[in-house]
Amino acid sequence: MSKKIVVITGSSRKNGNGFAMTDAFIKAAEAKGHTVTRFDAAFKKVGGCFG
Repeated sequence: MSKKIVVITGSSRKNGNGFAMTDAFIKAAEAKGHTVTRFDAAFKKVGGCFG
C-alpha cells in the first residue's frame, strides 16, 4: 500500500547534512512506491495570518 508523504525542510543550505538526509529518505520512500512531496520552507515566503 503506497502512501503520500510530505517532507518539510527548514535548512537554507542546499548542500548541507539536512538536505543529504532528506534526499536519502525521499529516494528510499520512492523506491518503495510511495509518493513524496518536498516543501523547502527556507526558500518560500511564509507569513502569518493577516485576518
